[in-house]
Amino acid sequence: MLREKWIIGILTILFLAVSQPVQAQDFRECQELFEKLLKDFNQSFAENNPQIIHSTEYRRELIALKKSYQSYHKAYFNPSDSIQKFNNEAMLNTLSGNYGKALRLLSSIDSLDPQTNYSVGLLHLLNGNYSSALPLLGNSDASKSAPLNTLVVYCKQGRVSDGLAYGQSAAHGNTQGKWNYNLGLLYKMTDRLEESVAETTTAIRQSDEMAYRLLRGDALMKLKQAKRAVSDFEKMARKYPKAQIRYANALVDLHRYQEASYVFQEYLQGQDPTFRKDAFLGLGHAYYGLNQMDNAQKYYRLAATMIRDSPVALCGQANVLVTKHEYQAAQTLYNRILSNDSTYLSAKLGRGITQYGLGNYREALLDMKAADILFDPADRALADIFVCRGFARYYTGNAGAALADFESALRLDGGRFEALAGLSSIYVDQKNYSEAGRYMTKALGFEKSYDRMWSNYGNMLLHFDMHKKSLDVFKKAIALNPENIKAQNGWGIVQLESDKLNQSKVLFDSLVKANPDVPYLLNNRGIVNAYHGNRFDQLDQPEAADNQYQLAFDDFKAAMEVAPSRKFYNVNQGNVYRYWQQYEDAKLSYQKHQDKSALNNTAVLYAGLDNNKDAKYYLETALQIDSAHRVFQFNMNLLLKGRQKEFAQSLARTVASNDDTDGPFSDIGIKYSRDGFVTIFLYDYEYDTLHFPGRHFLPLPVAEYTEEYFIPEYDFKLMPYSIKKAPKEKTKKPRYKSQKVRMRGGRKRSGTDCPVF
Repeated sequence: MLREKWIIGILTILFLAVSQPVQAQDFRECQELFEKLLKDFNQSFAENNPQIIHSTEYRRELIALKKSYQSYHKAYFNPSDSIQKFNNEAMLNTLSGNYGKALRLLSSIDSLDPQTNYSVGLLHLLNGNYSSALPLLGNSDASKSAPLNTLVVYCKQGRVSDGLAYGQSAAHGNTQGKWNYNLGLLYKMTDRLEESVAETTTAIRQSDEMAYRLLRGDALMKLKQAKRAVSDFEKMARKYPKAQIRYANALVDLHRYQEASYVFQEYLQGQDPTFRKDAFLGLGHAYYGLNQMDNAQKYYRLAATMIRDSPVALCGQANVLVTKHEYQAAQTLYNRILSNDSTYLSAKLGRGITQYGLGNYREALLDMKAADILFDPADRALADIFVCRGFARYYTGNAGAALADFESALRLDGGRFEALAGLSSIYVDQKNYSEAGRYMTKALGFEKSYDRMWSNYGNMLLHFDMHKKSLDVFKKAIALNPENIKAQNGWGIVQLESDKLNQSKVLFDSLVKANPDVPYLLNNRGIVNAYHGNRFDQLDQPEAADNQYQLAFDDFKAAMEVAPSRKFYNVNQGNVYRYWQQYEDAKLSYQKHQDKSALNNTAVLYAGLDNNKDAKYYLETALQIDSAHRVFQFNMNLLLKGRQKEFAQSLARTVASNDDTDGPFSDIGIKYSRDGFVTIFLYDYEYDTLHFPGRHFLPLPVAEYTEEYFIPEYDFKLMPYSIKKAPKEKTKKPRYKSQKVRMRGGRKRSGTDCPVF
C-alpha cells in the first residue's frame, strides 16, 4: 500500500509540471498574435489609413488570433476568470472594429481594476466619447501612454488652448515622437508654424515616421519654404502615395516642372486611386509651367471632370487661354467661377488680366485691387502681373504707382523689357530724357523687334542732338514698320541735319500729303522750307528764298491751327518774320514762347540790328539757363568779336561753291546762317505710347493639404486566465471478448449436463 501511494504522488507532480508550461505556451501564442495586430491597429491611426485594418493580411491574422484564443479559452477558462474573459473579448472586438460592442462588454463589469478602467477610457476615445474618456485617462497611472492619450482627448475635443497648455506642461515620457507630433499639429492649427516645425523636428529625431515628415513639410509649405519641404516629402514619396503627391506639388511650387510631371505620371501608373484628381490637376500646373499649353489644358479638363465645378481646374483652363491671349473666352470662365465663389482671388486676378488685354484698364485695376494679396514681390514668376498693372496705371494717369510696379517687376526679372520701356515712358513724360534713354537702351538689349521702341529711342537721341547715332536707330524702326510715321518724321529730321535738304523736303512733302493734319509733320516741313529759303538767300536768289519762306510760314501757321497748345511753333514762325525783316512781329512771336531758344533768337535779331547791348543781354540770359549750350557759346563768341558780317559772307561763298553735303561745316545752323549767327529752329516729334501683348504667366497655388489628425497610443492588453489543474485524462478500458467456444446449433443453457454415452 505504501509503495502504491508513493508512485501516485510522483505521477501527480510530473503531470502538474508538464501541464503548466502548456497553458503558458498557449497564452503566449495568443499574446504574440495580439501584439502584432495591435501594432497594425495603431499604425492605421498613425498613418490615418483605415485600409490597414481592412486588408486581407490583417483579417487573416485576426482570424488566426480568434482561433488561438478560442482554443485557449476552451482549455483553460474557469468561472472565476470572467473579468479576463470580458476584457479579452472586448479586445478582440476592438481589433475587429466593433468599438461599441467592446465598450459595452467592459462597461458591464461591476468593479474594474486600474488597467481595465484605463482600457474603458481608451474605448471611449475610440467611440468619440471624449468627455467620458478624459477623467478615465487623465487620472490613470495604469499606462505610461495615459498622458499622451489625454492630450489626444483635448485635441479631439477642439480644446486647443487647453491642449497646448497640457502639452507644454505635462510629463509624458518616451512616446516615440507622438507627443511632439500632436503638439506640433496644435501649433500648426493655430498658425504658429515655426513652433510646429520645431516640435515635429523633435518628433522625427525620436522616430522617423511618415506622419511627422508630412506635418513638417506641410508647415514648411505654408511658410513658403518649399525647398525644405521637398526633402521631407521626397523621403516618404516612394512608400506613401499621399507623400508622393505632396512631393510633386512642392516641385511645382519650386518651378521644377519637369521633375514634377515625372512624379505625377509615376503616381498615375500606380494602383492607388485616392489622389488621381490631384495628380491630373498637378500635371496641369506642371505643363503650364513648361509652357506646354495644350497638355496643360488637357489635364485641367480631366481634373474638372473629376472635381465638378472645381474653381482651380476651371481657373487653370482660363489661365491657359489668357496666356494664349484669348481674353474673351478666358473671361467667360472667370465669370463662371466668380458667380459661384466671388472670393476666389486667382479668378479675380485672371479676369483683371483679361480686362487689361481687352483695353479696359480701369476695370482691370478694380479686379487687380481685389486680388492685391496675390501680388507677391518675392515671386519671380509674377513679373508679368506687375507689368500689366503698371501699364494699366500708366494708361489711366497714375504714373507714380506705375513706376513702383515697373520697378517691382524688374526686381523679379531684370530682363523684363516691358518694365524697362514703361519706366522710359514715364521719364519721357517727366522730361528726364537721360534716364529715359538709359532704360530704353536696356530694353532694346532684350527686345529688338518693336519698331515703336526704336522710334522713341531715336527721338531721345534727337533731344540730345545726337543726329548721327539716331540715323541708324530710325533706320531700324522703319525697316520693322515702314508705316511708322513717327520714325519717318525722325528720319526726315536726321536727313535735314545731315545737310540732305532735298531728300528731307521730298520725304516731308510725301508725309504731309498722306497726313495733312499731323502738326509735327507740318512744323518740321516748315523748318526744311526755311533752310531752303536761307540757301537761296545765300545764293543771292531773293525771289526763290521768299517763296520758300512763304511755304515755311504757311506750314507753321497750319501747325499752330491744328495744335494751338504747342507754343514753341511761334519761335519758328518768328524766325520767318525776322527773315522778312518784320522785327516787331518776330519779337511778339518769340515772346509767346519765352524759352532759352527764343532768347537766343531774340539776341540774334538785335545783333542783326546792330544793337549789341540788347543782343548781349539776351545771350547772357540764355547762357545762365544753359551755360554748356554750344550755340549760345558760338553766338556770344561771334558777337564779342564783332565779325559776324564777314563770317556770313564767308558762309555764302562756301554754300555757293559746294553741293548740299560737302563743306567744312557739319552744322546746318551755321552753314545756312544769313547773318553769321546761328538761329535755332525747334523740331517737333512725338513719342509713341507703347503697348505690349503681355507674356502672361498666372501660376495657380498648389494644393494645400490639411490632413489634421492626432495620433494616440492604444496600448490594450490581453489578460491570461488563472492557472488551473489540467483535466484528468480518462483511461479507456479495453473491451473484453469472451474466449468461450460456442457450438453450432447449441442453445444457451445454464448448469452442467453429464454426457450421454
